[in-house]
Amino acid sequence: MILSTLGLLIGGFQFLTGALIALALLRKSPSQKNELPNISIVVPARNEADNLPRLFASLSRLEYDPAKIELVLVNDDSTDKTAEVARELSRTLPFRFRLLDAEHGNGESLPPTKTLPLAQGIEAATGEFVLMTDGDCEVHPRWAVDMVRHFEPGVGLVCGITLPDYESSGERVTRLEAVDWSLLLGVCAGMCRLGKPVALIGNNYAVRSECYRSLGTFRSIAFNRIDDIALFSAVAESVHWKIAFAVTPGACIKTLPIGSTSDIVTQRYRWMEGVEAVKVSGKLLLGFGFFTHLLWPLALLLDHPFGMAVSLALLLGDWLVIAAVLTRLGKRGLKYHAFVYPAWSLAYGWRLLKAIFKRPEITWKERRLA
Repeated sequence: MILSTLGLLIGGFQFLTGALIALALLRKSPSQKNELPNISIVVPARNEADNLPRLFASLSRLEYDPAKIELVLVNDDSTDKTAEVARELSRTLPFRFRLLDAEHGNGESLPPTKTLPLAQGIEAATGEFVLMTDGDCEVHPRWAVDMVRHFEPGVGLVCGITLPDYESSGERVTRLEAVDWSLLLGVCAGMCRLGKPVALIGNNYAVRSECYRSLGTFRSIAFNRIDDIALFSAVAESVHWKIAFAVTPGACIKTLPIGSTSDIVTQRYRWMEGVEAVKVSGKLLLGFGFFTHLLWPLALLLDHPFGMAVSLALLLGDWLVIAAVLTRLGKRGLKYHAFVYPAWSLAYGWRLLKAIFKRPEITWKERRLA
């Protein structure tokens, strides 16, 4: 009886949390601004020669006044033809383009991680707002408009949603990966709207230049190997700035799929490097969610009907968030995979737990991170 009661409390907490987050996600987004400001788009790129045509083609279709856009691409010691490809593709862009080479050494205080080219790109940017994405992404035509309209007074950082490009991939695991991203980022977006910011995705966010400078830039912000979490945490802890999360079709961008479940586990383990910068409340929520994903089948061992009730409560908590995100983004084609997702996340969750104990070496773009 004690275990059944405990199970019902845990299941009830997950269901109620999921319901609150889902309701927050369904709130109406801010209206479009009449006067669009000057913006800079910063792309740190390392060995992205094969991916840049896709990114540049999507940027050229932005529904934004070209006279108010500049693209700053920072070539981060690429060993392929990233710089040459970017220079050639820039001729197709309707707006200003600047190609920089990341400066390593020469008194540079930042370590050779993605933070370095990102910081140098933002320093060179001239826009009132700076939008960040990666070389392997594809943005929506309304991306810039939707991100900028969320900069209400006092908002210093706007986060967007990213999903793996499951529509172009024939792999079923990519659709499950997209459901996983919708849940993770849905929790982050919903908690942010509830006044408890947790985290963001580093290939889709924007910062107000004034906010970035007031925080002392990346050179003063507490360093974290996951650069976006470092900036996010600095804004969250600031008394002068707020964070907004854009959950609209326009603010959602596509990224190349990771591939296999093993690669997804490796990516998630790398993301965990940023957890140290997350607030205690965020760590508790993420930890709670992680372990309920690992242990939810145990609820079926409880006395009937308690076992079934607990299992359904745990799963419904996830499904409410996933359904809210997919509805807001117009991605209803993933709803079937949301029902398969619990079994898949159970398998990859245990593999991730194994990686946590083994502590494998982390690499990114041929660079060792840990």
